[in-house]
Amino acid sequence: MIITASEIRSDTYHFFSKQMGAIFFISFFITFVSILTDMFIKPDMHIISVIENKKFINAHSLLDLINNMNLEEKNELLKYSIFKIIELLLSKTLLLGSMITLISNLSNSKKESIISSISSLFTFLPNLFLLNFLTTFLIQLGFMFFIIPGILLSIILSLAPIIFSFKKHNLIESIRFSMSISWKYIKIIGSGVLLWMCNKFIATTILSNIYFINKNIMFLILNMSVNILYSLLIIYLFRFYMIFLRSPNLNII
Repeated sequence: MIITASEIRSDTYHFFSKQMGAIFFISFFITFVSILTDMFIKPDMHIISVIENKKFINAHSLLDLINNMNLEEKNELLKYSIFKIIELLLSKTLLLGSMITLISNLSNSKKESIISSISSLFTFLPNLFLLNFLTTFLIQLGFMFFIIPGILLSIILSLAPIIFSFKKHNLIESIRFSMSISWKYIKIIGSGVLLWMCNKFIATTILSNIYFINKNIMFLILNMSVNILYSLLIIYLFRFYMIFLRSPNLNII
């Protein structure tokens, strides 16, 4: 069976158009959770005043900014960074889990009830969070050295949550199989991941530079846009893996 990117894009568009309401609801819900997290579970926000003053603007790099801080400010920056990383990982995990549960439920001939779907989602989330942590850590390591390794790792690790959702492999096996499959089909997987990266960069750049709209509304619109774009990528990857599983050439697994 030949897998083509155009076929998967067509399937992705068809699924998105039919389930647009559910996808928008999930994206809005995740954005709402992020806003609540920002509002009520903030660390000591003294660091925000440090970041917003001219030290950040005049710094040539993040290292310059850190070197200009005293010990207390460095501790606050560390707390703030850990908080934001956990918040982003939680949001990504919740979005991933919700979309995978939605697609899986619609793909099965025997559909689960809403209660059983929610129950399976929350059972799935802790391990999915750990998987997201591992893959995000590896990808960020790649970006720390050079841009290209980070992009490459983003591509070859992108299938790991989808593979893991089928509950046939553990965390490490899912990562290993994702690397093997994505490398073999790098043109198909890479085109989807790179398109998502470019669209996310464009949306973030444009929306972040709009100043005539209230910043809270812009935060909502930006997060909604990013979540919808990521949902499209999840659908694309899930559809690819379903076609791959039906392929007679499964010796890679």
